[in-house]
Amino acid sequence: MTAVAVAPATDGQPAQTGQPVRDKRLEIQALRTAAVLGVVLFHLWPGAIRGGYAGVDVFFVISGFLITSHLVREAAKPGGVRLGTFWARRIRRLLPAALLVLVCSAGATYALVPEALWQQFLRETVAAAFYVENWQLSWAAVDYLAAEDPPSPAQHYWSLSVEEQFYFVWPLLIVAVALLTRRRRKVRLTAIRAVFLAVFVVSFVASVYVTMTDGADSYFVTYARAWEFAVGGLIAVLPLSLKRVPGRWAPYAAVAGWLGVLGALLLFDDSLPFPGWVALLPVVGTALVIWAGAPRGLGLRVVGHPVVQWIGTVSYSLYLWHWPLAVVLPDTGPVLGTWLREPLILLVTIGLAALTYRYVETPFRTGPILGTTPRAFLFGVLGAALVVAAAIPGILHGRHLVEESRGQAEALASADTECFGAAALMEGCRNPELDGVLLPAPIARKDDTGRAYRCYLPEIETYAVDARPEVCHLGSDDPDALRVALVGDSHGASLIPGLTRVAESSGWSVDTLVANGGGLLPATAGDPRRAYREALIEQLEQQAYDVVLVTQRRNPNLAAGEPDPAADQLAQAWKPILERGTKIVALADNPYLTPEAATCLDEIETLADATACEMTRQEAYATSDPLAEAVRLAGPGASLVDLSAAYCVEDRCPLVVGHVQAYRDRSHITATFSMTLAPYLVRAVEEEL
Repeated sequence: MTAVAVAPATDGQPAQTGQPVRDKRLEIQALRTAAVLGVVLFHLWPGAIRGGYAGVDVFFVISGFLITSHLVREAAKPGGVRLGTFWARRIRRLLPAALLVLVCSAGATYALVPEALWQQFLRETVAAAFYVENWQLSWAAVDYLAAEDPPSPAQHYWSLSVEEQFYFVWPLLIVAVALLTRRRRKVRLTAIRAVFLAVFVVSFVASVYVTMTDGADSYFVTYARAWEFAVGGLIAVLPLSLKRVPGRWAPYAAVAGWLGVLGALLLFDDSLPFPGWVALLPVVGTALVIWAGAPRGLGLRVVGHPVVQWIGTVSYSLYLWHWPLAVVLPDTGPVLGTWLREPLILLVTIGLAALTYRYVETPFRTGPILGTTPRAFLFGVLGAALVVAAAIPGILHGRHLVEESRGQAEALASADTECFGAAALMEGCRNPELDGVLLPAPIARKDDTGRAYRCYLPEIETYAVDARPEVCHLGSDDPDALRVALVGDSHGASLIPGLTRVAESSGWSVDTLVANGGGLLPATAGDPRRAYREALIEQLEQQAYDVVLVTQRRNPNLAAGEPDPAADQLAQAWKPILERGTKIVALADNPYLTPEAATCLDEIETLADATACEMTRQEAYATSDPLAEAVRLAGPGASLVDLSAAYCVEDRCPLVVGHVQAYRDRSHITATFSMTLAPYLVRAVEEEL
């Protein structure tokens, strides 16, 4: 579930000088109401308003229209656009409420959120304070290790970040055009229209392309959303003769626009490629409503209703508050019943929005507190610093515990502590001396990678036309050592901390060749990772490896036992290597956590909490692992190592094994567990050889 955000209410102002200025655009306030209700209801009851996320597109068009109207009118004045004054006005309108909610969110994180999530939540809070949350989320969306992170209380600031970036760049564009046409004012609006049209075309094409090729990244990035602001800007700079829809057609344009907006909110769902061309419906719908102008008759009675107008007025605060409440407030089931949580959040949100608009938004926007431009800028700097100061203690605390946990885990693993980690299930034992120990510490769990990904190629690099495996060496340098290649994806990388510890003592010389989607598959035409796969196969054929350890993540879209096309593909890729006399040992994949188990894992704060977190064997291995079938198809020279006994005993699959949190997220094991698993991995592989 992705959060969206809105901009605060601002009065509509026409783009052309000499036109009457209305104090309030009733239709714009109503658009805000529809959009914010769509967003809030989508987040609280996703099944009711399936397309509520499209509300953000409505707000982007509104912002493009209103801000462009203001800037173009300013550019026509003798002094032109005063950038400092403009940005100070944005600070007064946006920052007081936004910073208040961020500080409260940081406090709620400390008070109500399990320590395991502090690092992520507080990092995103800082990103939101500097209005780069959209780029933070874009990075996380394409980062395989962060893709399963839960939503943070600051996630909805991604669209506020996009808007702030728009507020920074848009006036610079208009000022640049004004300077270039300062001696030719008659062509100024024409030049501005041309610039806006160019932004629209380039951004829209980019949005369609990246949405179809990499939807996760495109949802948050600024360049894929700029065209929506440009549509609003183009409406604002229409020629005077086209400034309004001809009178008799205006009601039809308004109805068509509202049908587009409401249709998107009610009929869209998360299966659509968004934003891309699909976003044209809410964007064009919003533009039509604005272009149609003031409502009349029945439309005026509906759009101008006091409740509709009030919700539009407080929409900014309404949105700011609802998402943190939805994220951090605990389930009310045991006390009030599960069905009451969302209605309570909605009621509390409305109350907080009313108070924030009355006592924060309005005084800071219209009062003398931030009356001067220098004072507004100083407030922005100090406000962001306050958010950072609230988040830094938790971030530093987490980093300290990460290092402390790593040191303690390495010491226990190096000492071959009895029944620590995987040994507890593999040996069926318990060590009373470990009572009270839980490693890694909950706050350090998500960062417990053991530096395994220093030699791991991320998704972007494996798609490159000249991509090659990044080979890292660990273990023995003895020429007579067993030469091993570890090939695979991030699940293979998770084994590196353990192999680093035991490879040399086992007489192994290990080269790691791991990457996002880096399984040992054929380099077929049309495969976006073809260059990487060709280079990987070349590396394996040229080097005299004794054995290739192969990993392949389970297919979460196929149930266990279902035929997996990857099995045949894997066997095809292995055969040339087997023909050279190299052994293939496939390592059966570790379990996947159910959503319920993942939630339970996030809530672990002490060893006692861990006893409630487990899965059945059927749940743990509910998805398809193609490796067993690939080994059968590949024939002699290929074998399978299955270490499921390290994860499950009989029908129980605990999440904490031998005082070690086995999983850092839904599918990756922790570096600490990897260190305890490695001796059994080495022993099993050597038995196969």
